[in-house]
Amino acid sequence: MPEPQRKFDVGIAGAGQLARMTCLAAWPLGITVGVLGSRGEPATPMAAGVISGDWHSAADVGALGRASGVVTLENEFVDAAALAAVEAAGTPVRPNADTLAVIQDKATQKQRMNDAGLPTAEWLVAETPTDLAQAGKDFGWPLMLKARKLGYDGYGNATCADLEEAAVALDRLDAGEGVLVERMIEFRRELAVMVARNPTGEELAYPVVETVQQHHVCHEVLAPAPIADGEATFAAEVALAAAGAADGVGVTGVELFQLNDGEVLVNELAPRPHNSGHYTIEACETSQFENHLRGVLDLPLGPVEMRRPAAAMVNILGTQTGPAEPRVDFASSVDGAHIHLYGKSEVRMRRKMGHVTALGDDVESALATARRAVEVIGL
Repeated sequence: MPEPQRKFDVGIAGAGQLARMTCLAAWPLGITVGVLGSRGEPATPMAAGVISGDWHSAADVGALGRASGVVTLENEFVDAAALAAVEAAGTPVRPNADTLAVIQDKATQKQRMNDAGLPTAEWLVAETPTDLAQAGKDFGWPLMLKARKLGYDGYGNATCADLEEAAVALDRLDAGEGVLVERMIEFRRELAVMVARNPTGEELAYPVVETVQQHHVCHEVLAPAPIADGEATFAAEVALAAAGAADGVGVTGVELFQLNDGEVLVNELAPRPHNSGHYTIEACETSQFENHLRGVLDLPLGPVEMRRPAAAMVNILGTQTGPAEPRVDFASSVDGAHIHLYGKSEVRMRRKMGHVTALGDDVESALATARRAVEVIGL
């Protein structure tokens, strides 16, 4: 019996805002993208089709695989075994299931970086209060505790001043495999680099950016980062090595710490487009979303140079709870502001509702424009 016709060039396990922006990047290229999700999620109006279901379900992930020429991700929490089954059935998954299994566990991700000779904060896995007490002696207090899986935007993290706080956090964060414990790092700034790679071996690093966090959530992105050229080159080299060590395909978001002495540590990797790369839609010759598609389809990668000397991106984060009623008519009057709303009907505190990017001759002026538009939108 002939194999059934594939509906989509690319299938995305998920239908949130990252899938939404990937779908928008696909249309000009004539690439059909299907998403796994339900009506009302941000990506479904922009997708070429929807596989009704949930990325938590192995059966639904399998259905996406049967309908797609290649499967990719918008989050790193999709079960690696479900994706391995898609691969076994004949549909490529990019990045592959083995890569995802390493990255989605923060401890195995750190070990992969260290095995590749890449520096990270000192860390260990703690399973008991005794382990925490030893970590406190070795690393000093406070400590950073992280759930090994399913943590994002600060959810799954805890900064602990002493053993009592750490024991409470261990009980909350441990899903049966212990928690990741890190030495607290004094850093100069947080950096990020989007790395695009395809299976043929081509790879490109986007400009190094500085990320500004609020409550463990990315709030603003400054492009390029205000660092010396040599420091930027070094950070990009570390990011390329990290994405390569993880066998990333498509776009890999690499988060870094720059220390006071100029050293760079790898913080975390995301095996998909990343919030820190949203500025690329307007600011770079090829957006991270287009290059993610090019990468997973093994097409030549597009150039990543910036179109203007500087850019800034500000997230639109919820400051209230209730129906979303953005004042787009007022915000659109802010000259130079590129507004992206994600189509979410409900606002929650710190929920990512959209973002604004502005370009300029310097980061300060671009940031002022983006901030002004976000303030006017009023979510």
